[in-house]
Amino acid sequence: MPNPNKTAIVKSAMRTFAVLEFFRKTKRAASVTEISSALEMPQSSTSVLLRCLVELNYLEYERKTRLFIPSYRVNLLGDWIRRSPFRDTKLTDLMEELWTATGGETVMLGQQAGAAGMQYLHVVPGGSQLQYTAQAGQIRPMVRTALGHVLLSQMPNTKIRGIIRRNNAEEPSQSARVRESAFLEEVERIRRRGYSESGGRTTPGASTIGMLVPLPKRRAPLAIGIGGPIERIAAKRAHIIEVMQSRLKELTSEAP
Repeated sequence: MPNPNKTAIVKSAMRTFAVLEFFRKTKRAASVTEISSALEMPQSSTSVLLRCLVELNYLEYERKTRLFIPSYRVNLLGDWIRRSPFRDTKLTDLMEELWTATGGETVMLGQQAGAAGMQYLHVVPGGSQLQYTAQAGQIRPMVRTALGHVLLSQMPNTKIRGIIRRNNAEEPSQSARVRESAFLEEVERIRRRGYSESGGRTTPGASTIGMLVPLPKRRAPLAIGIGGPIERIAAKRAHIIEVMQSRLKELTSEAP
């Protein structure tokens, strides 16, 4: 007799890929009802599956329109054979260029995951023995990473306060929790200068400079960062900021 648990897993996997294939064919956002009808799946099961894929950061959900669309994490799964939304540049190519231009420091691409997390979508590891370590797929509290800080800077303060409280509530170490007023002041500084800078505050001994990736409107924001030991990043801080700003500005003109 077939294993019922294995059968359920296979069925879920088939449905997941059916959803992704649906978006490949339609090339646009869609509602639960539309996806359910097109794939001949029960609407309740479709809704559960779609929200699970949102939690895993493979889909994005627009609350106002109630539509789903694949995230950039899906794009990165096949990045080695497909171009990104930018006409002549893949985001992974950009990360490799930044890695070279900054002397082989760790380059990270991240996006909000769930209600209060920041997930690394892709990482180009540092080339030195002493380097900043991050893993693709890893999720960290938004208030505990420079990429999370720059993503938060695009949100209203009321929403940021909610994320701070959630991250603090889930943080077992009292010393690692952030003060709301001080954090909001730092967010305001990020908004003014256009980049975040951890300077050892989120990861002892390491510093990361983060900036937003220019993307079409209505897409979930992406952040890109360059990190390494504090002393090394401090020594080439001005160069890193200049290179990141220059290269990200070029993406705007390349976007279709």
